[in-house]
Amino acid sequence: MNHTKTMKVIVALLTLLIFLTIRVSSAQTALSLRVIDDTLESVLPANTVWEKTYGGSVDDRAFFSVPTSDGYLVVGSLSSMVANATVGWALKIDVNGNEVWNKTFLEGFGTELRYAVNLTDGFLLVGNQFMVSGDVNGFVEKIDNQGIIIWQTLIGGENVDKLFSGMITLDGFAVFGLTQSYGNNQSTAWVIKFNNDGNVIWNKTFGQTYPTTLRSGVLAQDGDYVLAGYTDLSGGNNYDFYLLKVHPDSSIVWNKSYGGVQSEKAYSMTKTVDGYVIVGDIESQTSSTDAWVLKVAENGSKLWAKTVGGQEADSPAYVTKSKDGGYLVAGFTFSFGQGQRDFWLFKISDQGQIIYSCTQGDAGFQEAYCVIEENNSYVMVGWTDPIGQPALIGKKMYDFCITELSITQNGDGTLGLQLTDYVILVFPIVLLAIFLIFKLSKKDKNKIKI
Repeated sequence: MNHTKTMKVIVALLTLLIFLTIRVSSAQTALSLRVIDDTLESVLPANTVWEKTYGGSVDDRAFFSVPTSDGYLVVGSLSSMVANATVGWALKIDVNGNEVWNKTFLEGFGTELRYAVNLTDGFLLVGNQFMVSGDVNGFVEKIDNQGIIIWQTLIGGENVDKLFSGMITLDGFAVFGLTQSYGNNQSTAWVIKFNNDGNVIWNKTFGQTYPTTLRSGVLAQDGDYVLAGYTDLSGGNNYDFYLLKVHPDSSIVWNKSYGGVQSEKAYSMTKTVDGYVIVGDIESQTSSTDAWVLKVAENGSKLWAKTVGGQEADSPAYVTKSKDGGYLVAGFTFSFGQGQRDFWLFKISDQGQIIYSCTQGDAGFQEAYCVIEENNSYVMVGWTDPIGQPALIGKKMYDFCITELSITQNGDGTLGLQLTDYVILVFPIVLLAIFLIFKLSKKDKNKIKI
């Protein structure tokens, strides 16, 4: 190799070395995944640790899960058990997704379980009872750690009264949803307070002027209840995020709405150190829906909002705090992934920056409604088309789907180099550069001697 070629090789090697250094530095320190006009530019694939499906030949859907000391409790609805009826289904699994026990619950024409709360002596289950007339009543029960019923309560009127979730309070439980029986024949925000024995303390409606629904809630630092959902202030199916704070005696502290010209619906919320993070979907001008993440202070004042999504319909269903800071959002996406819709998980920082986004799924339909963070992985729960049966894609013959995922995570949301990769690649480059410099220097010395 002559002097000129050797110098070109050295320059090329040093250029590559500088590039790798910058690349690894950005992967270690960058906080945001590239977003252009609120559209994700790249989405990571998730690694499947294990995946389990449960169900029969009809429509079976999981809506929520809570961790236990030795696994998870998954709740939803099961249509494959009883002919022409839907039953509420509670499925206990171990840490590898294997069944430990399952229990079914049937009241009226059918029953669904939409939410579960982990208690020290069992679980609180929240759902609905369906009637032949089309009426829907709220269904709340407490079970022990083996699925045995401790108490059970049905509550509702002569119309559709639905519950979506619940929470532990300082002196019992609160559950929330919508009612048409106790308001003015339109969907009205509905909250029921129970004591620890399942007796109703109060049953209240809020926001009767406009159609309003409550979907999620948390216990505030001061013991009040902060509840999230959506309201139609215009009466034209143009919803806004709705946040309501009430005292334990049911008196209103404040209520606020958030949104713009598009329709926004909130589905889940979590408490932060200095306020609350709420997620839902927002109508998009380029696609049907995107995820909308909103952070507010403890008094409800808006801190920031972030739109996340792609060119197709994308929707979140659940948000929870991440162990190392930020928030995990679970839902489904049409824009990214392998099929019609896939499990979707993204992480957002406390300042509203997208840290990573990933999908899991196949060519069929998958929707996620919950995520549980473990030490180095994430357990997601929802439903899927029957695996290996392409003829049934989108035919509403779904199964419970529980999957554990691991993520190859870099700060900028791409599959970049980690520090170990950097060392492995850079070390031989440095050695080769040193060798070539030494060789060139030796040749120059020989020329001087001659």
